[in-house]
Amino acid sequence: MSKERLTLEFVIRSITDHGNLLTLTLQQEIKTEPIDQAEILKRRIDSVKDLDEDTRTVMKKILPALLASQIPQQNVAFSPIQMNISITRQIYERLGSPKVGEVVNVGLSHG
Repeated sequence: MSKERLTLEFVIRSITDHGNLLTLTLQQEIKTEPIDQAEILKRRIDSVKDLDEDTRTVMKKILPALLASQIPQQNVAFSPIQMNISITRQIYERLGSPKVGEVVNVGLSHG
């Protein structure tokens, strides 16, 4: 029998200190591909029916300068997968004492 192992990435949403035990509330985040605003606008310019080709070309050349300060945005959605785990302070410190907002990986296996 082979063991199937899956590692999931979770963001720490809260940490509750119970002395020697800590309870971590973890929630999985789903990140989309970065969204490039310039590409979206270029497609919209192409879809405008009343523009001549020269105007389209000029508008597309101007876009990079107008949007230079914008970095591609990444949408974040929260998965319904959430868990609470209680671990000893010693194990928490061995993990590097992660803080709220930091990412931890959780390995799951069956078999």
